[in-house]
Amino acid sequence: MKTDFETIRVEQHDEGVIQLVLNRPDARNAFSHKMMAELDEALDEAEIDDTVRSVVLRGEGKLFSAGHDLKEQMGGKQFHTLTYPHASPSVRPQLPRAWYFRKPLIGALHSYVGPYAFAIVACCDFNIAATGTRFSCEVFKGSYPYIDWLTLYMQLPMRVIEKLWLMGGWMDAAEALQFQLVQRVLSEEEVFDEALRWGRQTALISPEGFAKGKDKIRRSVELMGLNQLTAVLAPEPLRSGAPIDMEAFRKAQAAFDPSIAKV
Repeated sequence: MKTDFETIRVEQHDEGVIQLVLNRPDARNAFSHKMMAELDEALDEAEIDDTVRSVVLRGEGKLFSAGHDLKEQMGGKQFHTLTYPHASPSVRPQLPRAWYFRKPLIGALHSYVGPYAFAIVACCDFNIAATGTRFSCEVFKGSYPYIDWLTLYMQLPMRVIEKLWLMGGWMDAAEALQFQLVQRVLSEEEVFDEALRWGRQTALISPEGFAKGKDKIRRSVELMGLNQLTAVLAPEPLRSGAPIDMEAFRKAQAAFDPSIAKV
């Protein structure tokens, strides 16, 4: 498959497993428009490459991802207005491309999973997280997030959603494990090896069988309400009218790790 990306690194492993590595460590792997487009394209490439049987998604450097690239967003580029430049025919312009990926997708998470990165993680089939990994929604205090995040409405209890969205809250890996948003919590040194083990295990499953089963499960979730959510919420992604308090967001991040607030 194609490997010459600027913000994503592709690493091949034996047994049909590849890594897609978020590779902007100097920017805390913040999702720029370029990274978003390249991740979509890399998933397209992996989906049609018969030698790829499973994908592990991880972040290079100190943390998994700080979330959206705030410098771009504050500069006037609104992420939710973008279309998918390299989307496969099965993708509708609502949920992240990762939701529609038909092969196994395993997240290897550490340290910090910020806004939008949280939405991508929610699209993975399985997640392995390091102890203390923080899943952050601080940016959405008193509001609700873009349509990309709607898969979490179907994966988390109502009061957890209220805490995250309305209070600008967050959860750690132990809490995420309670809701099976992550399947294992290990030391940071063990996370990648465990994610790779899950990749190898899922690579043993018939690709056709996995794709059909995953497609039925995802479509069933959509029929149970996810499609209705996208229809209702798509026109106005931040309908509440409450502005995003970027200063409060940065302070919340800095309380966790002062270096993150510089993103």
